[in-house]
Formats: sequence, structure tokens, C-alpha cells
Amino acid sequence: MISFQHYRKKKSYALIAFYIFLAIFLSFSTFRNLFGLRNVLVSAIYPCQYVTVSLWQSITSFPSSVVQLKSLAVENRNLKSELAQIKPQLLALDELKAENERLRHDLGFVAGGWQYKLLPAKVIAKAPSPWFSTLTINQGSQHKVRKNSVIINDAGLVGLVVEVAPFTAKVLLLNDLSSSVAAVSQKSRDFGIVTGNLSDNLSMKYVASGGQVQPGDRIVTSPISTVFLPGLLIGTVTKATKQEHDLFYHIKLQAAVDFSRLEEVFVIL
Repeated sequence: MISFQHYRKKKSYALIAFYIFLAIFLSFSTFRNLFGLRNVLVSAIYPCQYVTVSLWQSITSFPSSVVQLKSLAVENRNLKSELAQIKPQLLALDELKAENERLRHDLGFVAGGWQYKLLPAKVIAKAPSPWFSTLTINQGSQHKVRKNSVIINDAGLVGLVVEVAPFTAKVLLLNDLSSSVAAVSQKSRDFGIVTGNLSDNLSMKYVASGGQVQPGDRIVTSPISTVFLPGLLIGTVTKATKQEHDLFYHIKLQAAVDFSRLEEVFVIL
């Protein structure tokens, strides 16, 4: 019984193989299509042909796919390396562009009709202590910078030189606690003293309560100052209050200069 079943399996396999061979022979032969038999056989073996061809294409293309993937991986690694090298260059170009724009703006400021000579300087250091507000510029006594030279930028008064070396100078900023500047309101002509408090909010003291200072008034350096040139913008009044029996106003100013973003300044020679 077992041998008979084995014989039937072998016979069925041989029969299937014969039919497949016959179908392939007829599909590729030049014989005429007898009774439509070729079309039937071609349709029957199409799935086998499709699977066989697809499998063969996959097998033959696998090595080239592996090589291509390896090549793409190498190319990707090289591109990442080039990008890593280019990024710092792009950042440097952006910084140079920003500096160029600032310098062009400063050039327009210098050409704006100043009657005094202005010496451009770069900020090269700032005081790390929160209790002092100073910075160092890259111009010194070799460039005719002197103690008490006034420092400005296109926004207004920055501060005063307090120490000088041959090629550098230390600047006391307007917002330092020890800074004081004789000032006047452009509108009301009320005089006072502007002092710093380590922020962009300055105080104006000793303005008589009979004055007319109001929020929005521009405060400039006083013509009676013995250190600062007159008319340099200090800031704008943000608050001006007084009580009934007060002798002086309580005045707060918003500094014209952003002390936290100083990069280029000018020394008045």
C-alpha cells in the first residue's frame, strides 16, 4: 500500500512536470495556436513565470543593491563630514555680515555732522561682577584716549573712561552705582543728576518739585557739566512723581543705550 502511494506521488509529479514542459514549449514555439490551446496554456503558466522571473531578478540584483547601499552610506558619511566643516564657516559669515551692518550704521552716524572727532572702538571685555558696570575697549593712550574721555554710541551716552593703558581703556558705564551725570530735561529745562543702578533704568535726582518734568521727556547732558559735552542723550523719563511736601521729584529714566548689547562704541576726542 505504501509503495503504491509512493508510485502515485511520483506519477503525479511527473505528470505535472510534463504539463509545465508542454505549456512552456507551446508558449515559446512557432506552432499555430491549435484550438486556442496555446492561449490556455500560457494563461495557466503565467503565475509560475511571473514568480520565477521576479525571484530571479531579486537574486541577481541583490549584490548590486548591497554595493549601492554601501556606496550611499559612504556618500552620506562624507556629506555629513562636509556639512560639519561648513557650519562654522556659515556662522562666521553670519557674524561678519551682522558686524558689517553695524559698522555701516555707525559710519552713517559718524558722518552725521559731528563737530567733534570720534574714534571708533570695539568692546573687548566686560566686568564679570554684578556689582560693577564697566567694560574695556581696544583703544588707549596711543590712540589719544585720556581719562574722562566720553564714550557714546549711535543711541546716546555710554559712559566715561576711568583707566587708560597704551592700547586699551576701561569705561565706567552710565548705569554703574558710582556713576553720576549732570543732566537737564530738553522740554522743561529742569536740571538734576542722573545716577545708575546696574540696569537700564536710571534715576534722576534733585529735580525741584516746582519743575515740570513729565513721562516721555528726553533727558540730556547738562550744559553746565564740567566733564560731559552738552546735549548727549541719556534717556527718557518713564516715571515722575512727587508728594505734596516733597522738595524733589522721584524720577525714573529708561536709558537710551542698551548696556547689555554693547559691541562697538565711539570715544569723543
